[in-house]
Amino acid sequence: MGRKSLAEERRAQIIEGLSRCISKYGLKRASVKKIAEEAGVLPSILHHYFKDRDEIIDELVRQVVDDLADRCAAQLRAHTSPKTRFDKGVDFLFGPPLLSEDTIAFFNEVWPEASRKPRVRESFTRLYRRFREVVLELLNETGKSRGLSPTDAKDLASMIIAIHDGVEQQWTFDRDNLSLKRMARMTKQMLELYVKDKGYAG
Repeated sequence: MGRKSLAEERRAQIIEGLSRCISKYGLKRASVKKIAEEAGVLPSILHHYFKDRDEIIDELVRQVVDDLADRCAAQLRAHTSPKTRFDKGVDFLFGPPLLSEDTIAFFNEVWPEASRKPRVRESFTRLYRRFREVVLELLNETGKSRGLSPTDAKDLASMIIAIHDGVEQQWTFDRDNLSLKRMARMTKQMLELYVKDKGYAG
């Protein structure tokens, strides 16, 4: 793989600057000036490589999602058994790095921007589409979607994401009364029952 171009290096530098800003100040206070300071460049440099602040946020969200998807794929590659791959895939949804302090803090910071900024909202639309694709691929390659219509399989993937999001919110605010391991186990059991009913009995 060739060396990154100067433009690629600068963009990565600026995106990392935004990431550090969010950790230090929160996204709301992550101004262009502060992002430039954390990236070690002049504010004018940011406008040379990005249209605006929202585009930097968009790229950071994309980068975080791609990294999580890659880590999930890497974890599944270590296993060949469909059952094990399915179990590990669900476990990934309810464990680190997906449910970690850093990941949750990042998305909690960015989420409010999505309600006000169309570009950031588009980032989250792509996030959920990518998330759904990853879950659907897991269902397909482990045989869990066999016998389901394409619509049912897609809806099942969406339901899994909805369960994950709900568990994430509860774990954030009331983790003493929630076990991620039990949530993962119950999700697997619910999926097995749904697949048995829809795919084989229906």
